[in-house]
Amino acid sequence: MGRKRGITAVVLAALALYGAPVGAQAPKAGLPPLKILKAPSPELLARLFPATARRAGVEGAATVQCTIRRDGTLGDCVVTGENPQGLGFGGAALIAMTYYQVDVSGTNAVQVSRRLSGITIRFALPPVETRSP
Repeated sequence: MGRKRGITAVVLAALALYGAPVGAQAPKAGLPPLKILKAPSPELLARLFPATARRAGVEGAATVQCTIRRDGTLGDCVVTGENPQGLGFGGAALIAMTYYQVDVSGTNAVQVSRRLSGITIRFALPPVETRSP
């Protein structure tokens, strides 16, 4: 039996209770919950997994802050934390954030220009596969 790690990485960018990316701060009192309209596909997120980390078999995460733009996209994102540092997880998370869009219509219009902090994108390698001879 051979054990092999898959080439495609699985990125955990699930949505939290209020529809914000994993680890995002809870909505401020009086603000409606955020609704995600668009998010990066699992395949795209897997391609964003840093190559150096994948070759080393290292998983990681990055935390970012972003501003909600008038069209609902997230902009002005900055990395506020990366673990482990120096393997590219911060850069990958910044790229991933460009694929998100939140609803800013109706009562959510008050969310425009809101700064979201504590958005954490976790990058995980797929489970080890066991193959029979």
